[in-house]
Amino acid sequence: MKKVEDIIPILVLTIVVCASVITLALTDDITREKIEERKLTDIQNSLRAQFPEMTGFEYDEKIEVYTIFTGDDNSIDNIIGYSFETMGSGYGGNIEILVGLKDLETINGISIINHMETPGLGAKIVESDFTEQFKDVAIEDIDLRTNDGQIDAITGATISSTAVVKAIREAALQKVELLKEKGDLQE
Repeated sequence: MKKVEDIIPILVLTIVVCASVITLALTDDITREKIEERKLTDIQNSLRAQFPEMTGFEYDEKIEVYTIFTGDDNSIDNIIGYSFETMGSGYGGNIEILVGLKDLETINGISIINHMETPGLGAKIVESDFTEQFKDVAIEDIDLRTNDGQIDAITGATISSTAVVKAIREAALQKVELLKEKGDLQE
């Protein structure tokens, strides 16, 4: 009889673990689609904030760039810019940034998508005082003023400021080259 009593806790634990795994799997199936929809909505809202005249966009998975359009169709003549996501390594962790390009030489604007920077300091990277500095700035001028660039660092948050500037400049230069290689672009 002792052996049956020893097996009961193992069976109960096995049933609890199996029920937990099934519940987690079902929850993932239910929420995955909603999370993807929410992310697409967030991206669309950020793109619209950078390009208010946008009527549509296409995403090129190969080069990971959104092509932004205005007008009735998504033809090369209706391209008004490009946008892409990049990531910098800040003080508190990764900083996810959506960068808009007006053309192949000029930043149209940026949006901080996600960050873990220190509240009251590095978290100021989301404030318009910082993000608006990137609007209509040439890619080659995207650097901190202390490095002869056009961007003022946030006081007390040099690491966060540097991370954003570096990520934007490096990714923009890379994406411009990929767009040039692709060839179907509006300059």
